[in-house]
Amino acid sequence: MTVELQNQQKSKPLSDNWITTFGFILALAFLVGETIIIAVDLFYGTDNPYVGILIYLVGPAILVFGLLLVPLGMIWEHRRRLRGVPEKKLPVFDLNNPRHRLNLGIFAIVTTVFLALSMVGSYQAYHITESTQFCGLACHQVMQPEYTAYQNSPHARVDCVQCHIGPGADWYVKSKLSGVGQVIAVLTNSYELPIDTPIENLRPARDTCEQCHWPEKFYRAVEKSLTYYASDEENTPYRVDLLLHVGGEPGLKNPSRGIHWHVGLDHKLEYYASDEDRQKIPWIRVSYDDGRVEEFVDSEVEGFDPATIPAGKIRIMDCIDCHNRPSHRFHSPFQAVNEALEFGRIDPKLPEIKLNLIELLQQDYPTTHQALETIENELLDKYKEQMAEDPSLQTTVNQAIEETKRIYGKNFFPEWKVEWSKFPWHIGHFEFPGCYRCHNDKHTSVNGDKVISNDCALCHTIIRQGEGWDNIDNLEYKEQKFLHPRGYEDAWVGQNCHECHGPGMM
Repeated sequence: MTVELQNQQKSKPLSDNWITTFGFILALAFLVGETIIIAVDLFYGTDNPYVGILIYLVGPAILVFGLLLVPLGMIWEHRRRLRGVPEKKLPVFDLNNPRHRLNLGIFAIVTTVFLALSMVGSYQAYHITESTQFCGLACHQVMQPEYTAYQNSPHARVDCVQCHIGPGADWYVKSKLSGVGQVIAVLTNSYELPIDTPIENLRPARDTCEQCHWPEKFYRAVEKSLTYYASDEENTPYRVDLLLHVGGEPGLKNPSRGIHWHVGLDHKLEYYASDEDRQKIPWIRVSYDDGRVEEFVDSEVEGFDPATIPAGKIRIMDCIDCHNRPSHRFHSPFQAVNEALEFGRIDPKLPEIKLNLIELLQQDYPTTHQALETIENELLDKYKEQMAEDPSLQTTVNQAIEETKRIYGKNFFPEWKVEWSKFPWHIGHFEFPGCYRCHNDKHTSVNGDKVISNDCALCHTIIRQGEGWDNIDNLEYKEQKFLHPRGYEDAWVGQNCHECHGPGMM
């Protein structure tokens, strides 16, 4: 290398190379863009999860990449020059040189601005990844059915992370680590449909649910009114008013009475479920604070030995064992249509509307589009004669069509293989075993002196019931046994509700 060429290279800054130049341009472009977008986001806000990902995840990553290219290019340029210079010298940075001081000042200002924006970006990135929109729409797009159900649940204003993670750094880290497998499954399209439940590693309810609901604030009894509509021509209503024995408060003279006794503070209730859905429970154990222990075994499970229970499969009962889908429930056609009739979203005066809607909602459809199209066409066809005789029915039928489409869209997702019957609901015992998983008169204590009863009065007392619109408002309040509507009366005795009202039976 000639002396002249060496002098020319020494007079040029190390930043004079294509790698560093590209890094500068890339970082500067995204720095300006990020600054503008962050300012817009801070002042105006955005509900789009993809915008948040772009601003606080993708943008900073590109900025860092561009800034890393700057020194890498300078190192590359320095090494390139050294290959032609006998004496290897490191670049000199002289604060007495005005040009060097200017470069240092620019670097310090840019770095300070970048670090400040990175702090804001990191904070916002944390909140973006913890947001409901991110969980339901972006990262976990496969959870669309659950996200839809969540939006129509009692917890629609509670962020996903408050239940699925809860407070504290330890469970935050655990949840992110456990989510790695889920991310890989989504990226490789190796997940199964529908998504398996229950979640095995969900945080105990006392760390999450009881941040808002706790035993000391449980009520002794709550009155509840239920109206069911028969699948007859008149859609005949049947009203049942009952007192739910919520119970569970510490200090009661009879603390064992009430639903929330199961999560009481003076004992620990454990059980073993022999299936993944926790529908079959052959073994139960109650350990009291005074040292008493009671074990119960389902007498109809032949040859079951508690000693054979697999290690780690005994579960401590908490809120989620009954309230298993508090924010992600998919309603059956029976329940959804009942609710729509009760709240006037569908007119019960339309002949056989209850029967017609249940039949339509229970059909198998390959796609949501085809389901909605069939619902509209079938209902228009069923009532075309009545609408011809009475044109005013057109509005009523159209309202029923739109409400039925809404019901389908909230509870059925054929593309994801999701529909209500695949997700058991453990509250009550109407459509799934629920309470009857344990309260079935079959779980007998080991010494044979106790049986877990299925007496309805343990959990609720009927105080009013009757059929027909003209009769409901005049029903007498009194404690009474349940009488099945439509003339069945006591014919149901000896059967569980879900055996007639469960999946495939309506």
